[in-house]
Amino acid sequence: MIPSSKFGILTSILISSLLVACIRQTSIPGVPEQELISSPTSTDTPVPSLPPAENSQTTLLPSPLPFTPYPQEVAVQIIPLAGSITSPDSEISGMTWYGDTLIILPQYPEKNPSDNGSPALYAIQKDDILAYLQGSHPPPLNPQRVTFISSGIGDQIPGYEGYEAIAIDGNRVFLTIEANHLGTMKGYLITGIIEPDLSQIRLEPTTLTQIPLQAQIFNSSYETILFSGDQVITIAEANGAEINPNSVAYAFDSSTLTPMEIDFPNIEFRLTDASAIDQNGLFWVTNVYFPIEFWFHVSSDPIADEYGQGSTHARNLSVERMIELQYIGGNVTLVDSQPVQLELIADLNTRNWEALALLNDLGLLVMTDTYPETILGFIPYP
Repeated sequence: MIPSSKFGILTSILISSLLVACIRQTSIPGVPEQELISSPTSTDTPVPSLPPAENSQTTLLPSPLPFTPYPQEVAVQIIPLAGSITSPDSEISGMTWYGDTLIILPQYPEKNPSDNGSPALYAIQKDDILAYLQGSHPPPLNPQRVTFISSGIGDQIPGYEGYEAIAIDGNRVFLTIEANHLGTMKGYLITGIIEPDLSQIRLEPTTLTQIPLQAQIFNSSYETILFSGDQVITIAEANGAEINPNSVAYAFDSSTLTPMEIDFPNIEFRLTDASAIDQNGLFWVTNVYFPIEFWFHVSSDPIADEYGQGSTHARNLSVERMIELQYIGGNVTLVDSQPVQLELIADLNTRNWEALALLNDLGLLVMTDTYPETILGFIPYP
């Protein structure tokens, strides 16, 4: 996640991203494509036909290959929200289901106090989301608050930079925390308890556990957490072959929090959240690239090379897609299926998707943090 306090620094390197655009020969917003790449066949002057030579024979050329269309992109259906969750200070960083309630995690719960002044998370009922999508619930949806009792965990972690991911198993809550202490990134796992009436979530300070980091990448630790049986799995944000070639994930015993390395594929750009694992070990992850984060730029994107790019992705630097993975036999692997590519809005208004959850068998729910604003969206399966 991009903290708002660092946006000024990141903006100063925007020029680097635009230079990258030129290198990749992609279009730059506001500059017509014909000014970037000249076409030797374009001309305003008709080219006269030459008469056929006497006794000439017509040479039959092979038929052109069939045109291959761009892969389908999916437009995000916006679900309007009301209340403090719409503030840029919300900085949504994750979400998960607790029964039929969608629990939404802000990066800094202390910046989102409940009515009693306590830090808070947000909650929306599934029935309200479904009713809105079916046209029977008037917009907007107004999330309720869930009091969050952290017991001062943020003050105990040097360089604390907030919460990045959340998952719930029964009444146990698991969260990851990011820190940047004197330029060294660190990731942590902590557990807590959620009350069935949603009155509060209370962390257990003694469970705070550091997660090993495979690579030191600016503003990057663990933004994804999910369950498989009695294991809680944490996935690093940076897994690309060029910046983290020996990528692994960590599976923790949910009782003892003992970690174990598991194989994880190299996936370029950022992984920012995951849906729950189904009975076949399948799950989705958000895979995004925010152009001003130039350190995530790559010379090759194997997924785009394999499956192609949608029409808006082919014209922009940004990446907004969902990729299907499978956890089986103690390893995470890529599923050989077309990614769900979202219809982009513009490079300079990239939607920084930070939260993901399944909505029954209908599609995916996604949320952004601050940029360009707090958005709750629904993505129907293509």
